Amino acid sequence: MARTILVVDDEAGYRDLLSYELSGEGFSVLTASCGAEAMAALDGGGVSLVITDMRMPGLDGLDVVRAVTERRPDIPVVLMTGYAVEARAEEACGRACALLRKPFDMDELKAAVKAHSR
Repeated sequence: MARTILVVDDEAGYRDLLSYELSGEGFSVLTASCGAEAMAALDGGGVSLVITDMRMPGLDGLDVVRAVTERRPDIPVVLMTGYAVEARAEEACGRACALLRKPFDMDELKAAVKAHSR
């Protein structure tokens, strides 16, 4: 059974790129364009890892990280941000298992995913 990764980003380009790259590594990939969609996907079950952007409209990455760690503490979270580490990102990093700064090298992402996926 393929491990399922949930990619959450309001930028379609990042969702598509990560979905393509991670599918090529043998993962099943779900995508969400916002935090609310992410929560629905998480509630659907089967997710084994979440990769989320920090800044999104509505529920942002910090909200997603909080919800995942509260609802499903067994699911690791990788946080992506295109901004300098700020107080909110530092708070999220305390709950997330990895932080990637955009733009990141795809090998860096794959290494983080493989280190934290089951």
